[in-house]
Amino acid sequence: MTPRQDGLKIPVEVNDLFPACVVTNQPAAEAQVLLTLDVPREVWSAHIQPAQYVDLVLPEMPPWRGTIANRPGRERFEFLVKDVGERSHRIATLAPGEEIQTTLPLGDGFPVLVHRRMDIVMVACGVAICAMRPVVEEILLQRTDWHRVVLFYGERTADRFAFTEERERWRESDIEVHLSASRPSEGTYWSGHAGYVQDRILEVAPDVRDAVAFLAGKDGMIDEARSALMRLNLPENRIILNL
Repeated sequence: MTPRQDGLKIPVEVNDLFPACVVTNQPAAEAQVLLTLDVPREVWSAHIQPAQYVDLVLPEMPPWRGTIANRPGRERFEFLVKDVGERSHRIATLAPGEEIQTTLPLGDGFPVLVHRRMDIVMVACGVAICAMRPVVEEILLQRTDWHRVVLFYGERTADRFAFTEERERWRESDIEVHLSASRPSEGTYWSGHAGYVQDRILEVAPDVRDAVAFLAGKDGMIDEARSALMRLNLPENRIILNL
């Protein structure tokens, strides 16, 4: 049941659809945009965990699933959308004022708050970085509540890394950021780590004795990142996906 402003409760099902309106649509990286939606109270108040997701629906189109790229408690939802494929293109080209429908937030997200006083290791590739952004936002509200916080973020080329200015602010707040470009020769000059993000984990080899890991991205990357973390002796039950 969802509370109304008058104190009464109305039934809301997980698969119910709610109207949302595009506020902004801004370039975020090569072939990526950051889309901001105004959503009803029933929707944003049901957003309780970083890295939950929703299904967005347009007429005559199968639902598009997007991870909410901002921390809970905000009255607007942000999405990092990769403009590839028909469905993603339609979402990525929505203009301010246009309307779309959304479900309530879905999935368990990442349990950040219950892991205070621990180290946090985040691993993401591609637009899955949007699952880690709200984790970082949550941590930065009270940075001293967590110990070492490390982000491993992989993209194809230097031009595809999103949230560039924000990542600089993360570093200034003692968030370690390790970037990996898997095809660096295909884009703008890249002087950082060349290869897959999961390989960078073993190179950095963070101490995981008091850590929990959050993983998001393609299945192959997740499998290999999990294996890398377990080789560093992180127990599998402390490796969490945003399912």
